[in-house]
Amino acid sequence: MSDGRSRSAVCRLLRTLDPGTPVNEVFVNGESEPADYFASLDSDSNLAYFVQNDGDLLVADCNRIDMIEIDT
Repeated sequence: MSDGRSRSAVCRLLRTLDPGTPVNEVFVNGESEPADYFASLDSDSNLAYFVQNDGDLLVADCNRIDMIEIDT
């Protein structure tokens, strides 16, 4: 039985990010989605939440995220 935690490298990375970490874009299934910052990760459902520049919320299964561009 699974504990809901993914073994995906992106999911593991998201678990280490602080809410409010600035990001530029998130690639989900190869499609670019603009984002301003990381909001949270629900480890039970593997859903990652990002706030987009227009204030909308981007929600994606972290297992389907290919890449995240993080501001440094």
